Amino acid sequence: MRIRNKNIPIRVTEKELEIIDRKAAKAKLSRTDFLVTAALGKEITLMEDLKPILTELRRIGNNVNQLTKLANAGAVRVVGLQDLTEALGEIHVALMRIALHRKEDAVADSEADPV
Repeated sequence: MRIRNKNIPIRVTEKELEIIDRKAAKAKLSRTDFLVTAALGKEITLMEDLKPILTELRRIGNNVNQLTKLANAGAVRVVGLQDLTEALGEIHVALMRIALHRKEDAVADSEADPV
């Protein structure tokens, strides 16, 4: 892990600081990681990009759970529901890994040498 031991004091307005902090929080990065990543021209990925996908995945999962309950109660006959449930679980895990990997990449890029 790279240790940052150099300090670059900068001056910003209150408004600029608010914007920087808001954008850093949105990217789930510290202020330092955000500023270094931006200064080095690295892409800053927003985790919100995955929110609609995860929301839809949760809705699908809820529907599958409701169908499972109905099938177990004998109210409806569903074929291959277990396979579908497992596939949705794998998709959810994969999406969470993508989100975590994107955050780690942003931090790692900010620590890498620019050359």
